[in-house]
Amino acid sequence: MSPRKTSTKKVAAEPDSQTVAVASTPKGPKSLPDNKNRIFLIDAMSFIFRAYHAMARQRGMSTKTGIPTAATYVFVNMLRKLRDDFAPEYLAAVFDVAAPTFRDQQAAAITSVRRFDLKTQTFQEVEYHGYKANRSEMPGDLAQQLPYIRRALNGYHIPILEMPGYEADDVIGTLARKAVEQSYSVYVVSSDKDMLQLVNDHVLVLNPPKDNLICDAAKVEEILGVRPDQVIDVMALRGDSIDNIPGAPGIGDKGSVDLIKRFGTVEQALDRAAEVEKKTYRESLLNNRDNVLHSKKLVTIDQNVPVELNVAAMKVGAPDVEALRGLFTELEFTTLLKELLPIVEVSEVRYTEAQSAADVETVLKSLPKGAALAVALEAEVAATGEDEEPEPETESEMFPLLDAMASADKPRTMAISAMPGVAVTVSSQSEAWSRLCEVLEDAAIPKSIHDYKNAIHEFDAQKVELQGIEHDPMLYSYLLDPTYSSHRLADVALRRFNLKLSGGLAEAADITGRLATTLRKDVEEASLLKLFEDLDWPLLPVLARMEQAGVKIDRAAL
Repeated sequence: MSPRKTSTKKVAAEPDSQTVAVASTPKGPKSLPDNKNRIFLIDAMSFIFRAYHAMARQRGMSTKTGIPTAATYVFVNMLRKLRDDFAPEYLAAVFDVAAPTFRDQQAAAITSVRRFDLKTQTFQEVEYHGYKANRSEMPGDLAQQLPYIRRALNGYHIPILEMPGYEADDVIGTLARKAVEQSYSVYVVSSDKDMLQLVNDHVLVLNPPKDNLICDAAKVEEILGVRPDQVIDVMALRGDSIDNIPGAPGIGDKGSVDLIKRFGTVEQALDRAAEVEKKTYRESLLNNRDNVLHSKKLVTIDQNVPVELNVAAMKVGAPDVEALRGLFTELEFTTLLKELLPIVEVSEVRYTEAQSAADVETVLKSLPKGAALAVALEAEVAATGEDEEPEPETESEMFPLLDAMASADKPRTMAISAMPGVAVTVSSQSEAWSRLCEVLEDAAIPKSIHDYKNAIHEFDAQKVELQGIEHDPMLYSYLLDPTYSSHRLADVALRRFNLKLSGGLAEAADITGRLATTLRKDVEEASLLKLFEDLDWPLLPVLARMEQAGVKIDRAAL
């Protein structure tokens, strides 16, 4: 929960891992090509738009400075899953170019189209406005993310391919043809059904959002009802309202499949239109021959684009960790940072266990004048686990008092640190415990503790009256970066020190002390000290008492 609220849903900067996960077991052909020389060609814009619209239906994502990040986050996770699931030897991302293509010139030959009016059961002539005329402009918040997506591809050393005058489909089709000619197997990574026309014995279409669905010729026929070589004929008849491909008005998905299965090609269907029994289909074919043939040209992927196949440049290598670290830090992708960074231990440390009260006294004597003793609890360390971020509200976050009371009789361990790199753990079963409790109740000894409010519950359950707390790195972090989804110790350490904690209690005390010093200075420089001292800090004990008091409910009424 937020340091300032008793119970609230966290506004996540990153979605839960389940949001973007895809199955690691491919579906589709029972036997995949065993050739290790597999080239994966990503239809980049297909997935970028899909990622954008998928997240738009769930929740927005942005950095604290307002940079939208949802499409970037989903796209990066798609890349990671693709690499993990298929271990591609060669990989490239193909983009569309924001400029007219040869299809715009082809579409110029179409001046008008006929639309079938259901009410009058007649065809009406309407003006044709051009290829993709019905497409709306790219949303501004998506356009903002394209440079970051390109940076992510560069960070993973995935080449970006594009060709002025051609669409990504054409570049992919040409590269696939050339790759097969050089004895490579090709996976076209796309969710666009247009790509199914490329499928053959050596070219497959992979659709990660569909549980890694892999389409071979049999799967294409199962999905569309026709062979891969007949896909363009079906598309030419049914048209495409988004790309403004006219097709044959009145002939939809079912009709187009039935006609192509019967006649084999668009040309045969047009030549034998008089044989078609259904009046709507027959008249549409008879009255729209030129537009249907133009539509076939528009939907046909050009496999002769003047682009070179540079297989060596597509060779998959190790990611550029520094580049990705900078990108993920800038976009506040905490979870991705954790997975990117190796486990780094704090260097030059001395972590020991207290055996007697004298060991606690030694720590106190080493405390510099004016400094605060850093204290860490087991519960605090448990919350910094190495797994994915927890759900927005876990039971212990919603009911910290109940969690503390349930474990009040169990042996406890705490850790204290008086200076960076030095920390001592103290067990409740040791002779040092009672002396440590006296220190915690001594208001004259200043202390730092991460998540002061939850610590109040923990110590109340232990019958320890916590006194002298002056610093809370969690609250400092919240004041400085209120839009972050998590202010757990491990997350704050990662953001501030580029440090991935190992999970030790002594380390937690050490890092708590370091963060308290660093973040306190940041709070002062940001002119937030008055807000901290006058509002947030006095409010924490009040919120803790509210949680302890609970809410009285009328059980009978409920």
